[in-house]
Amino acid sequence: MDSRGQTSDRPESCFYICPIGPPESAIRRRSNQIYQHVVSSTLEPLGFSIERADQMDQSGTITSQIIDGLLQSDLVIADLTDHNPNVFYELAIRHAVAKPFIQLIAEGQTLPFDIQGLRTIFLDHRDLDSVHEAKETLVGMVGSMRNGKPVETPLTYTLNLQTLSQSDDSEARGIADIISEIQGLKQLLRTNDPDAGPVRHSSLARTDVMALRNFIQSLAKSGKITADDLRELMYRHKGSKNLSEWISAIIPKYYGPDEPPF
Repeated sequence: MDSRGQTSDRPESCFYICPIGPPESAIRRRSNQIYQHVVSSTLEPLGFSIERADQMDQSGTITSQIIDGLLQSDLVIADLTDHNPNVFYELAIRHAVAKPFIQLIAEGQTLPFDIQGLRTIFLDHRDLDSVHEAKETLVGMVGSMRNGKPVETPLTYTLNLQTLSQSDDSEARGIADIISEIQGLKQLLRTNDPDAGPVRHSSLARTDVMALRNFIQSLAKSGKITADDLRELMYRHKGSKNLSEWISAIIPKYYGPDEPPF
């Protein structure tokens, strides 16, 4: 491995999937800017060759070429901005083979619940600081990929959970039950956060959130979740001021005054 982190003389392949849009459209212009100023300018110095669907050799069947790129490339980067259905379809193919991928999305947009737990780069391409931070994060994620970090997707998670739940080991089945409960609690927090808007401000919603927070607090008190777990929860719901304040208060309470909430 050289100083750039490149592992061989052969360029590694990256397939970039994104909203394309008609020529001269705002969608195409943004995708071109992300491709040029974030993806290519970051990955080419690391030894990658980057390909995008609209730049493929048109002599073959374009759909087959896209699927081949999704299946065979060393890395896939998916821009989920505006929830383009083609991008999600292509990302699902990559998830199915459990090979390295990186998700990015425009700052201020939300991820569908099924992939909220996957690390994603939030980017404002009109903000130079945001672009710089995105490129630094991208370099770090490529480093993790090259170090052999396991690829986790909703599909692999479900299969692993199914294996645990069907195990002859009672402890494994218990772990599966706990994981399922946590997933349900995450869904409850997402749908019943009192900060989410007027429709959430029912007494039932408040009761559910209080029950959930009491449960999380009991896990923190017993050491079954870490401060990093709570920070991740706060980050994933960073639009909720009440939740952020609550987590900021309980981290030093259960993990010590020297443990920062950020």
